[in-house]
Amino acid sequence: METFVLFFKQGLSHILDIDGIDHMLFILAITVFFNRSHWKKLALLITAFTIGHSITLVLSVYDVITLKRDIIEQLIPLTIIITCVNNFFKVYKPTQINYQLLYAMVLFFGCIHGLAFSNFLKMAFFEDDNLLASLVGFNVGIEFGQLLIVGVFLATIEAALYCFKKLKHDHIIIASSALIIIFALKILWGLF
Repeated sequence: METFVLFFKQGLSHILDIDGIDHMLFILAITVFFNRSHWKKLALLITAFTIGHSITLVLSVYDVITLKRDIIEQLIPLTIIITCVNNFFKVYKPTQINYQLLYAMVLFFGCIHGLAFSNFLKMAFFEDDNLLASLVGFNVGIEFGQLLIVGVFLATIEAALYCFKKLKHDHIIIASSALIIIFALKILWGLF
């Protein structure tokens, strides 16, 4: 249980650390399109992201999958940009949202983000007999941190809509997605 708690704390601090801003930006890019009445669908999306990065995290820690760190670090900002561009399309063409496709996209992008987490975990100390507890603790900590970010961001959106009566949710989606893209491009360009 000590190992689980230790890695839970590491997962939580890793997602909330400013050095993990790329993961925060991705979570915000997903969250901005939703409001509090759709929290169940949003929670499932966040869990799909966690499942995706858990899969590649386990496979990478066991050296089943290896990918150069440079490639991973370039793919992560692209996942953020694609998610934000998808937000723009959903605003300007508000047809029925295909949630199955959205879940698949978030699951796949979670796999990419998990490869980045694996580099962090490979540097951490793992005891062979506690590897499962380490991985589960880390992933539960990540999920808890992500849900915390989602809760704060949704509350911020609700407060903005309440305080500024002329502000529409579409305005927040567009402005937030544009701002997130700017940060993602800065991360991407910082890699070269």
